[in-house]
Amino acid sequence: MRFSVVLVLTLASAAYAGVGAEGVPLGKDGVITPANLDEREVWPLTIERATFVCEGEAVFLSDGKTQYALNGVAKRLAAAHPEHRRPLEDIWRRDEQVMKGIHNAPVDVDVVRINITPVLSRGEQWCRPR
Repeated sequence: MRFSVVLVLTLASAAYAGVGAEGVPLGKDGVITPANLDEREVWPLTIERATFVCEGEAVFLSDGKTQYALNGVAKRLAAAHPEHRRPLEDIWRRDEQVMKGIHNAPVDVDVVRINITPVLSRGEQWCRPR
């Protein structure tokens, strides 16, 4: 029997807690680009620039027109108030290299995405009350 699953690689690892450790630190504007990640981290988005938007504990990414829910609180808020909001998956890159390697897996894998943790951890830190 084969099962269909969506595989998402999100490691909530403390290893990424060193926000901006070797990348460029975030500025006061909350803009994140690939330059903010260190050389071991892969840019997980299909857009090259996003701004963190904070609403309480909800963390969104914005491309200037649309907000994308980055954490669970934001996802619930977006479901309740969807105007100008889209799912993160709309801008979250697929890991095509891994997808090619698992085509013969014992389960059907619909999608594997690039690890979002480097962006998520920076967004959560940036949105913390100062």
